[in-house]
Amino acid sequence: MRLIFLYVFILISCESKVDTHQSNMELLDDVVNIHDELMVKMKDLKSLKNELTQDGVEPDNQLILELDNARSSMMKFMKKFSEDFQFDKYPMDRESYQDIDEKGLSIVNDKLKGQKKIVLEVSELFETSIANAEAAIKN
Repeated sequence: MRLIFLYVFILISCESKVDTHQSNMELLDDVVNIHDELMVKMKDLKSLKNELTQDGVEPDNQLILELDNARSSMMKFMKKFSEDFQFDKYPMDRESYQDIDEKGLSIVNDKLKGQKKIVLEVSELFETSIANAEAAIKN
């Protein structure tokens, strides 16, 4: 009876570990995809800022400050992300999860959820600042 309990416990433990790893990979993919989309828009921030300044908008104007804040937020996100998730360690090294226990995987999961929240906030800053700048240019 004890042996059966032990097998069931091991099976559940392994399944939970794989589930957490899978969740980590999905979160990581989400964060990286949002990051990649924002990287494409980085040039839009710069182009819009240049266009506004060429049209005589002062550097301390809210539109310019929003574009600069969006860019700065992206740079801060990337710096923090690269500090927390080095390319040669889990989760960036996707296969190394086998060396990490469930608690460690859960900690990574929480960190990835935090990073996803941050990158979504950065995405919102991009959308707002780009939309505001484009609207001002059209007027």
